[in-house]
Amino acid sequence: RDPTIQSAKSVEDVIPAESRSQAEKVMAEFRRCRGQNLLLVMDGWDELPLYLHTKSLFQNLIAYPETLNLHFSSVIITSRPIASSDLYRCISSRVEILGFTPTEVKDYFTEALGGESQAQKLQDQLKERSLIAASCFLPLNAAIISHLFRAQNYSLPTTLHEVFTLLVVGCLKRYVAKQKGEREGQSIVSLDDLPLDLRQFFTNVYTLAYHGVMDNRVMFPLEYLKTHGLPTISETLGLMQGVESFTSLESSPSFYFLHLSVQELLASFYISKLPTEEQVLVFGKLFGEPRFAAVFRFFTAFTKLESDELRKIVAYIVQNGDKSQLLYLLHGMYEAQAPSLCQFVGSQLGGELDLSATPLSPVDSLTVGYFISCICLTTVGEFKAVLQNCSLDDYRITFFVKELSKCTSSAITQKAMLAVLDAGLSSGLELTLDLWNNDVGAEGAALLCGGSIYSLKTLDLCY
Repeated sequence: RDPTIQSAKSVEDVIPAESRSQAEKVMAEFRRCRGQNLLLVMDGWDELPLYLHTKSLFQNLIAYPETLNLHFSSVIITSRPIASSDLYRCISSRVEILGFTPTEVKDYFTEALGGESQAQKLQDQLKERSLIAASCFLPLNAAIISHLFRAQNYSLPTTLHEVFTLLVVGCLKRYVAKQKGEREGQSIVSLDDLPLDLRQFFTNVYTLAYHGVMDNRVMFPLEYLKTHGLPTISETLGLMQGVESFTSLESSPSFYFLHLSVQELLASFYISKLPTEEQVLVFGKLFGEPRFAAVFRFFTAFTKLESDELRKIVAYIVQNGDKSQLLYLLHGMYEAQAPSLCQFVGSQLGGELDLSATPLSPVDSLTVGYFISCICLTTVGEFKAVLQNCSLDDYRITFFVKELSKCTSSAITQKAMLAVLDAGLSSGLELTLDLWNNDVGAEGAALLCGGSIYSLKTLDLCY
């Protein structure tokens, strides 16, 4: 995520040394022995922009170390599997943490919820919440989801914004319950309506989260906390944890948020409290930075981007033509669950969404499907989605169609239907899907052609 790392041109640029001269001295010694006994750990390959996967210092260190005179060096790379397939051809071994299988997810829910009845109810709800279901193969996420399911009277949130907002509210409830008793803790239902004695500490915590995002910081030394009105870990309200970090012979604690998404959610909450003009200025600074996508996603959910000034950000992203930024915007619209915002973006796009040659993950596929579905439900005329060469296989198509099939004749909004009648049209919107050069497979093709996409007029599946 660090822009300094991403812009590195030589190994010396990334060596953790006290000075450039020391870094050069260290690497000169390793090059003298052609990289023997040198182990490089690259943590977070999936955070590296796609264009650096094929041509960069990091690709050379992995696949072509001889070009750097480091023939015998060794490399360990960590990455989510979904973003590392391009490495398989040039690595000697691969260890994949699979997490829970579907059977193990079911077994875990059965144990965590005290029986098969509630576990089945949870899994039935997950079938309608693909984004949440896709995260449950990670044991930590499964624990969070099962906890929220119980805490929310056996119902599930739909979006990540809802998941992490409920997680933060739960932490605050627990903190207050420890201080004042269970009854006081249960009185907290919203981040906007906290007890007066808790409000200042919470303000300090989400202000800290914001400054951390702006500084691209995830670890916070105690002195940093103190400067933001948090003299001890207790004042962080259970939203942060501490770890001892050692430098030379001295030790000092550092702190981090329970989850990176908790920090980004709280940072977006801070920004949502600013005057609209300042919100625009903040995102002007964040645009193109590592944390922009995650913070903007949650911010969109908080604000729905309803003001004219915020809609200018949307217009800028669309007109800028950067497909990755456009994809971030689609993620934000899914988190906001606001069809009117999708309608506005559709009007800015001029009737065509072009994400060609942009590899789409399952979650990306889901958000694109949601956006097109909203367009179908709120718009008349024609709309074309160009998704050529987007790595859409049968698995990703499942996520895409699941959201897109929500666009059914019974779901067409009254406003859109009146517009259809006024225009003398037989249907609301005629949709064209260009999926050329995607290996959707027989199952994916069956899903697309099964008749569940009400507005579909033209489908191109050439491969």
